[in-house]
Amino acid sequence: MNFFMDENFVADCLNNLAERLPELEQIVETMDKVSSSEPTNLYYIHNLHSLTFQEISFAELLYAHCSDGDYRDLILRFDMALERGGCVFTEENRALGASAVELARLGVGGYITGLDYSTEDWWRANKMYIVSDQISYLSALRFLFNALDMPAEQLEVFGDLMFPNIYFHANPSDLKRMGISYRDHSQSIIGHLSYLNDFAVLHFENDLPATIIQLAASKGVEISPESVNTHGNRGAMARRRVVINDSHISCEWHTKFTYDKGRIHFHARPNNYQEEIRKLVGAKVIIGLIVEHLPT
Repeated sequence: MNFFMDENFVADCLNNLAERLPELEQIVETMDKVSSSEPTNLYYIHNLHSLTFQEISFAELLYAHCSDGDYRDLILRFDMALERGGCVFTEENRALGASAVELARLGVGGYITGLDYSTEDWWRANKMYIVSDQISYLSALRFLFNALDMPAEQLEVFGDLMFPNIYFHANPSDLKRMGISYRDHSQSIIGHLSYLNDFAVLHFENDLPATIIQLAASKGVEISPESVNTHGNRGAMARRRVVINDSHISCEWHTKFTYDKGRIHFHARPNNYQEEIRKLVGAKVIIGLIVEHLPT
């Protein structure tokens, strides 16, 4: 998954550092995230430091305030992110040119910038995503996962990046075994996981199931607990319990993809976790089971 640094935007921030420092900090944080994560690649223009922006070299812009301790730290983080990134497409053994040109040539990827390029002729809204901070980086990962048509197995690689608040007890590859077409439902699958990551813990602070169901529906996701009849079936409820770190926990709440198939069973009340589970899971949402449909 490739991300390109907008050298012109960074240079403009450096040229107006007093006013643009917060923007540059967000960009550097994003570059650091991208370059330090193995599944994602940070690319930047060849010979970046020697390029000229408004008759000033990028190196001059970057190192102009080295005497400022706070800024010096930001420079170091920027240079470290570049060092972990790359200016060469190894499969083609050639140096990259301007980032916008390379992104347009590749046709898909993230663009690390604070500018809106959506009206440009080369911009492909269904394949490209603007990344300006940590929140948009998370959204970009999910967007590009679908844009690149990545298979369910790749969720084992990208799951922790895209869904940092989820603990996958169930193997993410089980998403292909829910009795529904993964290809047809891939966007919905990422949407359900995004809901669990972003909102579930907050929503489950409510005590009323009807309120929780309504809150999830407002985010486009159908969820429900088990019925009274299922609760009365000890064997059925046992199927909804999982063992984590030698402790049991029930994952009866589930998201639904169709009326009779596609279930992600989860637990989203970290305050209820036993101590042994908390040691391993922390305060993450637990995805305990990914199945077609459990017996009731």
